[in-house]
Formats: sequence, structure tokens, C-alpha cells
Amino acid sequence: MSNNNLFLFLFLFLILSCHSYQKPSESHVPENLDEASKMKYTQYLIQGKILYNTNCTHCHQNSGEGFRKLYPALIGSSTLMDDMDPAACLIKYGTKVSRKTSNQNIAMPAQAELSNLEIAEILTYIGNSWGNQMGFISVKKVATSLVDCATH
Repeated sequence: MSNNNLFLFLFLFLILSCHSYQKPSESHVPENLDEASKMKYTQYLIQGKILYNTNCTHCHQNSGEGFRKLYPALIGSSTLMDDMDPAACLIKYGTKVSRKTSNQNIAMPAQAELSNLEIAEILTYIGNSWGNQMGFISVKKVATSLVDCATH
């Protein structure tokens, strides 16, 4: 009987410790959204956080602080906050580092397998986390950005 109790305890512990579907607590959610828009926005934040954790944290860290001069910080990045369009291109196509024009020492790899929706979710998460407040980044905006940089 004690084996069953132990199994039940471990099973409940596992379920209660999994919080991957909760809203990212550090992300900004605008107050002026209707319920349907808030739900879609929150879905983008959650999926964006999952994708960010899978594809981006090894370089930019969970905190978005990056790592010294190797990987740039995403917190308050003027490059990102001024214009999110190039960020879609960076995610999809990566970078080629030129030491003369970049303070980065390592190129960002392309994430060509990501869909426009996944890129929009990542950008919505990045653009609204760690104090950033960019608002919703739509799939349509990402698609337009990627067409503009297709010759990247």
C-alpha cells in the first residue's frame, strides 16, 4: 500500500510542479484589450515563452540579459524597441558577423524552421517581457517583414 501512496505523491508533485501553461508573470499585458484580444495576446505570450525557452535561452538567457559581448541583451534593446521588423529577419535568417560593424563576436544562427506564427509569438514575448512594452506582434506583420528582408 505504501508503494501506491508514494506513486500518488510523486504523480501529484509532478502535476503541481508543471506550470508551463501559466501566463508569463513578467510579461506586459495592455489593459485596454477586450476579452478575445486578451486571450489571443496571452496565448502568444505563453507560446512565445515556450519557443523562446527552446530556441533562444542558451544565448540570450532566461532573463533576456544576453551574455556579455557574445550575445546581445534583449532587455530594453533600442534595436528591437525602435523597430521590430528586422528582428523577424534575424530570427528567420540569422546574422553574418562583421567585426567592423558589430559588437557581437558570434553570429546568430538562422531559425528557418520556425513558422511566421512562431516568430510572431517569440517577438510578442520578447517585446513584452523584462520591462519591454511593444504590444502585439501579428503574423501579418512578421510576414510583411520577412518579404522585405527575403534577400537578406
